[in-house]
Amino acid sequence: MTTSQDPRDYVRRVAVDAEGNRIGKITKVYLEDQTGQPEWILVETGLFGTRQSFAPIRGSRFDGEQLVVLAVSKDQVKDAPNIDPDARISESEEDALRQYYSA
Repeated sequence: MTTSQDPRDYVRRVAVDAEGNRIGKITKVYLEDQTGQPEWILVETGLFGTRQSFAPIRGSRFDGEQLVVLAVSKDQVKDAPNIDPDARISESEEDALRQYYSA
């Protein structure tokens, strides 16, 4: 099992939590402004991928064709703060995500 710093390695993989619960499909990777390293993934959730939620890459690992998001549960991702996935993540939105996932 490995991790990657290449954002393309994450897109189109299935995200699951540590218990193996399917969270959804990864559609986008957001990079940290200063380092350029992957920091957040955007996951399509819901029955038909109707909702998109952000989850941290930190603590994740690859397992075959699936990305296991170790640090967060399926419910955490589903209930994450709603942020526009088409725009750049603002500093206040990133703070909200960090606070939410560290709670």
